[in-house]
Amino acid sequence: MAGISLELRRLYREGKLGRVLLAVGYSAVLGTGNWLFAILSIFVSAYIAEKLWGVSETLIKYQVYITYCVSISLILSGFFQLSFTRYISDRLFEKEFERVLPNTHGVAILTAIYSFFIALLLSFFFFKGYPYYYHVLFSFTVATLSVIWVVNALLTGLKSYRHIFASFVISYSIAALAVISLSNFGLVWLMLSFYLSQTLLLFLILFRVARDYRSSKLLEFDFLRKDRLYKSLMLTGFFANLGIWIDKYVFWYSPMTGTHVLGNMKASVIYDVPFTLALISIVPGFAVAFLKIELEFFDNYDAYYKAVRTWGRLDDLYRLANKMIESVRSAFFETLRFQALTAILLIFIHEYIFIFLKLPTAYIPLFEIFLVAKVFLMGYIVIYALLSYFDLRRELVKMTFTFALLNFVFTLLTQFLGAYFYGYGYMFALMFSMILGMEYLRRFLNDVHYRTFALRE
Repeated sequence: MAGISLELRRLYREGKLGRVLLAVGYSAVLGTGNWLFAILSIFVSAYIAEKLWGVSETLIKYQVYITYCVSISLILSGFFQLSFTRYISDRLFEKEFERVLPNTHGVAILTAIYSFFIALLLSFFFFKGYPYYYHVLFSFTVATLSVIWVVNALLTGLKSYRHIFASFVISYSIAALAVISLSNFGLVWLMLSFYLSQTLLLFLILFRVARDYRSSKLLEFDFLRKDRLYKSLMLTGFFANLGIWIDKYVFWYSPMTGTHVLGNMKASVIYDVPFTLALISIVPGFAVAFLKIELEFFDNYDAYYKAVRTWGRLDDLYRLANKMIESVRSAFFETLRFQALTAILLIFIHEYIFIFLKLPTAYIPLFEIFLVAKVFLMGYIVIYALLSYFDLRRELVKMTFTFALLNFVFTLLTQFLGAYFYGYGYMFALMFSMILGMEYLRRFLNDVHYRTFALRE
């Protein structure tokens, strides 16, 4: 953590344009590099394999299969992504380092077991009439991915960005090579190769925990103790991931927009293609948010709460709180501004992008809506991160639940209103949830001294 922060600070504070851009690029790799590399490796390898073998139908099924594995595993593992990271943070604060490894094993086993059985039940619907090995591969892959997301959240919380990125590069490079070399042998081989690559990824990220936090114990479930289990963070993690995916499931399983691809797994080309393209546009905004929160905000946040813990002078507390609040404003509005500029730039050149990628221009209106939605998404992410820093757990539950509920209701409504309204449900759900989060944050910061000293548990 210290090395990354120091390097970012050195680049950012030199003030020269080239060094600032380098810091932003570095932040983009650290903040989004893992999932961006995963997405690009799958699409690029599928493109190469299609050119080599001409097996486009198999590759489309493979991509849809991975999408379902990832989405279901993210939702299932949401219960422990935040709550377990918070548990570990508390243990580290209390110097109970020996609890990290055995409890990581404990949460990994628990998550794998319940994810496997839920995935197995779902497989009877998705792969109805298919051979047993489809069910087995799907269930094991979802279980493995679920554990990956929990350990990945833990390492992200511990700021092990470089290790996470390197692990993703290794495992997804192998997955990409497998796609290129095995596509001609059929879908099952691709499913098996993806499962093996994710198993490797899991071992790579678990290795970091085992190396840094040695322990005489192998297995422990201390994180399930009543006084150490954060139910509010379990709900937050679940609703946050459900909210992200629920609009896709509405479009996939709508008779108007969904089509069968693999068994009962469905996709919606009209929704999925522009959404995925627009998703890549958040990389610059994510980099700015990462930089502003990791450097400016965290420094001021740490200084204020250090003064609180050491009973600092009143005038120092007021001065440090003002600096912290100013860095909150800066992180939020600069991220929004940067993402908005990215969206405007892409709107000017989107025709060239679609021609270059040989995509139908009929997707452009929905692509534009998603670009605007990504501006609100970045605002939502920044607010989410700031509420987490201030430990406003009830507010996080309300904000993520609101997003999940509104995204479902509004997206369903757009299905009835017609194609002209597609995408607006997702966009307005993000906008209202972001505004709600802003209001919670504003109320807290207005009374930050009172809430810090008088209302803490």
